[in-house]
Amino acid sequence: MRKLRFFLSAVLILALASVSLAHPGRLDAQGGHTNKETGEYHYHKGPNALESLEIRRNTVYKAKIERVVDGDTAIVSFIFDDGSKYLKERVRFLGVDTPETVHPTKGVQYYGPEASNFTKSQLTGKVVWLQTDVGAKDRYDRMLAYVWTEEPSKADLEDEDAIRAKMFNAKLLLDGYAQLMTIQPNSRYANLFVHFQREAREAKRGLWGKDPE
Repeated sequence: MRKLRFFLSAVLILALASVSLAHPGRLDAQGGHTNKETGEYHYHKGPNALESLEIRRNTVYKAKIERVVDGDTAIVSFIFDDGSKYLKERVRFLGVDTPETVHPTKGVQYYGPEASNFTKSQLTGKVVWLQTDVGAKDRYDRMLAYVWTEEPSKADLEDEDAIRAKMFNAKLLLDGYAQLMTIQPNSRYANLFVHFQREAREAKRGLWGKDPE
């Protein structure tokens, strides 16, 4: 019996050690923690553990695009470590403004359908990484985020080549589907986005290609 107790104790200690190595550091009240290397927020509780989520600033969240509303807005669900999904959120893409397609008063604007269809074709059903800035939400309670189509490393967050290749907000500007719109105080990439818009305009890409009819 003593040997059995010793064996079970040893197994328990090894199991706890394994967990601590896999997920170093304390978990917060929401059952997760922020990776110090990448800035990405990880959940460790299942989908029924949370009824609400406090969106943090300067943090990266893994999510799935459930539905695209228009060119710069989508409905997402956050992804937990066990692969389950929970907590749907409406996300407004930071730094960009695509022409309207579903606005109640503005109607369908020039190049709006093209921008909306492009975002739908690129993001619907895809796993993305949502990077917040200084302000995590707007006055309409929408999450504000830069959308990465590939998981960004810490270095990627400061690298222009990585931003061009992996950030969807940048792609909207570079391909002429959106114009620059800075929602203060969220201006982390504002100077770079000015350059991207100028590049698209000079090349007459997308909405810059011709005058609205």
